[in-house]
Amino acid sequence: MKQNPKFYITTAIHYASGNPHIGHAYENIITDLIARYKRLIGFDVYFLTGLDEHGEKIAQKAQENNLNSKAWVDLIYQKFIDLWKMADISNDGFIRTTDKGHCEAVKKAFSDFYKSKYIYLGQWNSLYCVGCEETYTDAEAIKKPDGLYCKTGHKLITKSEPSYFFTMSKFNEWIKELLTKNKDFIFPANRANELLGTFINDGITDLSVTRTKQSCPWAIDINEDPQHTIYVWIDALLNYITALGYNQDKPDLFKKFWADEQSEVLHVVGKDITRFHAIYWPIMLKCLNLRMPSHILSHGFIMAEDGRKMSKSFNNVIDPVEIIKEYGSDIVRYYLAKEFIIANDNHFSKKKLVELFNSDLANIYGNLVSRFLGMINKYTNGVIVKPDLTKLSANTTHTVAAMESLLDKCPQFINSYNLSGLLANILEIGKIANTYVELTKPWELQKNNQDNEIHVFLFYLANIVRVLTILISPVLTNGSQTIIKQMRFTPEQLSFENIKKYEILFGHQVVKEFAPIYVRYNI
Repeated sequence: MKQNPKFYITTAIHYASGNPHIGHAYENIITDLIARYKRLIGFDVYFLTGLDEHGEKIAQKAQENNLNSKAWVDLIYQKFIDLWKMADISNDGFIRTTDKGHCEAVKKAFSDFYKSKYIYLGQWNSLYCVGCEETYTDAEAIKKPDGLYCKTGHKLITKSEPSYFFTMSKFNEWIKELLTKNKDFIFPANRANELLGTFINDGITDLSVTRTKQSCPWAIDINEDPQHTIYVWIDALLNYITALGYNQDKPDLFKKFWADEQSEVLHVVGKDITRFHAIYWPIMLKCLNLRMPSHILSHGFIMAEDGRKMSKSFNNVIDPVEIIKEYGSDIVRYYLAKEFIIANDNHFSKKKLVELFNSDLANIYGNLVSRFLGMINKYTNGVIVKPDLTKLSANTTHTVAAMESLLDKCPQFINSYNLSGLLANILEIGKIANTYVELTKPWELQKNNQDNEIHVFLFYLANIVRVLTILISPVLTNGSQTIIKQMRFTPEQLSFENIKKYEILFGHQVVKEFAPIYVRYNI
């Protein structure tokens, strides 16, 4: 029996220092859509998301809210879980870096690095941002009258303490070669050029990977030194393999989705943390003698309607929970996927969200389904009559050919992770279908008693609706289910494998009573 190709996709693990925001929702929604579309076209998919739950900032947040660190991350975890349910996120796994299995696996990996002399004890001296959990040089710091600040506006502090360092500098030429020769390792490609110019060409420095337990007790201990805990990146990046059972008793998922070189592995991350995934993570994997991810998809930021970066100080932060409550998950998922170009920074606009809903979902897709159901119930009592297909009009032949041309392009969009292009392509099928109605004029066919012509028209229009529903259901997870019920499509009829088997609808009957799925908003 032929095995389906394997596809492992991950979001970054989100930092549990506060409530989920629209950026978290965006990353998980586009990752969910890629996962769903890969499943649709026959891939065996494992989709992972999760939370990064260790660190000094989290301990501070917990203290500010009169909670211990574990109680705080449990609270934040539930908020993320609730949001993913609202947003119809179809993740297969959810990892928390406080999970016992992950912690033990990370300690083992640290020991492996240490025994192989990739890690050494040194002294860490740095300008440090607690909020970003990043170190800065004097040149990178923003100078203000009252001190030095990071790029996001947090005041920097000077720190000096013993730390274990990972010998990243040894791999400078290797990582340079990886990013230079493997042109499709990072999407968009210009991110690789930015990394080469900013971090690699002048030589990457060794990475501090521990803190003293006194300064950061809320972290994973190491076996080698009771005075130190693991800091951020070894803990965080290893989640992608520990979640699959690496360094644990049950490594089945790891063997299937990571160890197998034929498995496609995609990390979806924000552009601000691309360097950690494209430099530090490959080096760690090389030191563990493990394969590299296939691709890193580096998405841009979501900007506020006022054109500024979202910030609590600007009072322009968008709460994804409130947006989904107001408009529903379908339109939020559709808007973020179709309107936003993954490689770019994009501006969130409620006005554009509503306009897109009205133009695409209400006017094109929803209207098409309602028109079809109205016509088939009027002309053939809701039954798709098997027509004589030996003689087709030029209009029908052209419409089916145009629809199939668009359909054939979809796997290419899916496999290149181009959601905006994919949905624009799918929407064209809806436009073609509505044009088919206007050009065929079934009401005139009825007047002239052209029964076979009506049957041909309804047969192909039903199939176009079926094709459109198959292709858009990964995005419109709620409305598509209602349309499937109204059209009474079966799982067999909705299989991508059967998408061009038009005869599958011979004799099919739709519901007699229906209501519009998407009703226009008044702007």
